[in-house]
Amino acid sequence: MRSSRPERVPRHAARAALVLLLLGVLTMMSACGGDIPLQKQASQERAALDHLLQHAQVIGVPASLLQPVELQEQQLNNTTAPFNPFNSQPENEYYRNLAARYSSLALQVQGLIAASTQQYHAQAQSDIQHLQASLNLRRSQGLPVQQYVQQFSRYQNMMAEARYPKDYAAISKGARSSIEALALLQPLFNQLNTLKNTIHQMQASHLDVTAMQMTYQLDEQALQRATTPLALQRLGTLIDAQYQQMMVNSALALPFIARAKLNEFAQQIDLLKTYGVNASPYQKRLAADQADANKDLSIAEYSALVKRVNSDLKAMQLDLLRGEAGYLVKQFHHEVDSWSNAHLYHDSYDGQNYPLLAGYLQPGVGSDLDNALAGATSLSDYQAVVNDASNDLFDLHMAEADYNDRTPYNQEHATDRQMIEHYQLQNRMVLMVSLVEQTMRVYQNGKLIRAFHVTTGRVELPSVPGVWPVLDRESPTIFRSSEPRSSPYWYPDTPINYAILYHQGGYFVHDSWWRADYGPGTQFPHYDSGGDESFAGNGSHGCINLPEDQAAWVYNHTDWNTLIVVY
Repeated sequence: MRSSRPERVPRHAARAALVLLLLGVLTMMSACGGDIPLQKQASQERAALDHLLQHAQVIGVPASLLQPVELQEQQLNNTTAPFNPFNSQPENEYYRNLAARYSSLALQVQGLIAASTQQYHAQAQSDIQHLQASLNLRRSQGLPVQQYVQQFSRYQNMMAEARYPKDYAAISKGARSSIEALALLQPLFNQLNTLKNTIHQMQASHLDVTAMQMTYQLDEQALQRATTPLALQRLGTLIDAQYQQMMVNSALALPFIARAKLNEFAQQIDLLKTYGVNASPYQKRLAADQADANKDLSIAEYSALVKRVNSDLKAMQLDLLRGEAGYLVKQFHHEVDSWSNAHLYHDSYDGQNYPLLAGYLQPGVGSDLDNALAGATSLSDYQAVVNDASNDLFDLHMAEADYNDRTPYNQEHATDRQMIEHYQLQNRMVLMVSLVEQTMRVYQNGKLIRAFHVTTGRVELPSVPGVWPVLDRESPTIFRSSEPRSSPYWYPDTPINYAILYHQGGYFVHDSWWRADYGPGTQFPHYDSGGDESFAGNGSHGCINLPEDQAAWVYNHTDWNTLIVVY
């Protein structure tokens, strides 16, 4: 019998089978590899997000705002595509969703960039505005502020170039430093005055004060140069040390120094009484110090006395500023109310009576002062209220005087001149706006060059009195109402050709093509001879309106260093 054995498979058939097997495996593998364009899109969206995050960090968006986005991206990066050897659809869907998530995060970052830029921009505008107010007061007090004026101009130029959060943050940092330094300027000036008075007293008693006079002159020069809080604080410490050195070097000087300090203490107590603040605790300490000063004291005892008085003077600073702030705000309200009630404007259009200076009442700076006073807690807070109230009182007095001035609107007014001199604006371009006249007079280096009739804010939304810096310049732009449609103050999106922001909150000097009439009375309800009655028949929303050609002239002849004065 023959044994049987399997038949041999031809070699070429085996090879064909192997090829078919490999093709099948490759087909299966290709089915689970996902769509390459979708993978590429996800990778591109991730790269775009990373680039945007890096850009946001570079331009100064706070890390705390970006951190949630970065965390979400990290979570996405740690995910993997699902594996299915027979179906590529889950993997394709994964990459499609991944690309969408990266794109969504990129949109969030863009929103954070826009919101952060807007926030820092608004803060810089606010700080610039507060710096201008501080400068106004210190200039009117005759303090050396030329260095600060130069700083202010530099910040204004920076505002013109600023684009990113870090740019606006740098402006805010500089402006706040200048504001803090200006707040320290007055106490230092008082210290120098005390030193000067002491020298005069000693000189009158035929004592040699040559060295002291030289010291005073050096301190005065240092005060003019110092422009940072740290420099001013060091100067204050130096002046105190100089007093101590005087006491060590000359026993004869001690009674005069002590007397000067006690006189300063007494004057501060009198101010507390004027402001209606309980001064009895300080009065008791003054009486005790005066009694000690009348004794035969040693050098050490005189030194201790002066230190006690200095300590008391520093302790009463907050009470003094708090009292002065409350006193000035109360005085301001009393004067505004009294004058407004005695000088109401009778509107023949609707038969109603309106206050002529609504900008000084509660809808205007009156409420600003009340809010600032209610929120004040620190020395700098109360100093800011004192600054604003003092400026507002002066501006109010100028408005009252301007009411009685019959000079033609296109000629220089005495009150304009007083405003320029008081705030030392002789070397500036100034847009001088009179609320009672409804006019704008343009001064360049103290000389009147143009005059226009304007329309300012209605009684409910008055224009803001004060000396204001340029906070923004836009040409052209679109104004969008911040009020809901249900509000009587809502307005549709409005194209504007020339706009200069003079106060936070959307207060602009701008053209108003919907008006035909400007000038006295147009801030109240009236008939407009040719404009859009739905908008032209009353005052603005706080802006200062001009015809388009005049607004164009104003825009093209001013810059970021122009000041807008409203009174």
